[in-house]
Amino acid sequence: MRIGGCSFAFGPKPLAEAARILKGFGFQTVDLGACLGNTQVNPFEASGHPQETADTVNRCLDDLELERGECFVLDFGEPLNHPDPEVRRETQTRFKPLARFARLAGFRSVMLIPGIVHHSLGREKSYELAATELGVLCRIAEDEGVLLNIEPCEPSVIQDPGDVARMCEEVAGLGLTLDYSHFIDPGYRQSEVEVLHRYARHFHARQAAPGKRVETVAQGTIDFKRVVSLLEQARYEGIVAVEYVECETTRQCGVDVWQETPLMRAELVRLSFES
Repeated sequence: MRIGGCSFAFGPKPLAEAARILKGFGFQTVDLGACLGNTQVNPFEASGHPQETADTVNRCLDDLELERGECFVLDFGEPLNHPDPEVRRETQTRFKPLARFARLAGFRSVMLIPGIVHHSLGREKSYELAATELGVLCRIAEDEGVLLNIEPCEPSVIQDPGDVARMCEEVAGLGLTLDYSHFIDPGYRQSEVEVLHRYARHFHARQAAPGKRVETVAQGTIDFKRVVSLLEQARYEGIVAVEYVECETTRQCGVDVWQETPLMRAELVRLSFES
């Protein structure tokens, strides 16, 4: 198990500045923000100019001797299961060179969010459309030499752990970026999340509590000692990326990203040595 940090944790800073902050906190591995908004790489730029954008990222991360984790994309501004087939085709078209960018920049996987429930389609048809599109995107990712992971979250077509498992079983090549906070906040038990470890290729780590998406390391209810123990038992060799992010949700929860990020890292380091 390796412990990583996220370039998009501290607001929309240039990659060089964000990478220096992570290095200063002791991280050796970085997840790159490449989505619209609070990140370092614009997904349209990465898709439109994959080699040039990768060269820029590589120079920055190589200068600081930082290893690559996951390329954090989310989407291109529209859900991947958009009802309009033209919008879905545009996502597929843009995703191919973006996946190439991720490989050229040294990232093993790309992370998307799984799509939403459209009122015009209903939950089941929205789910089916997401599964179909993810199947296409997984094949594109494989052709470009990277893995495709999705992050179960709310609101989305896979908010329930059972639906998450169903999606992973139905879509060949699909993996998870698993974040317990997205399940603990709406009230799921930790044991209900643990069954999803078998599909997880990447993890996000931050504390949460029922009714509170982001919580301090001291006050959160997630038993990370158990999480780390399970990962060690499974001989997990991937990354657990600390993901306290400066955003409106975090501010509403009264959590200080600058304080909790190093505390979460220290907690994971301590637990990994104890296990």
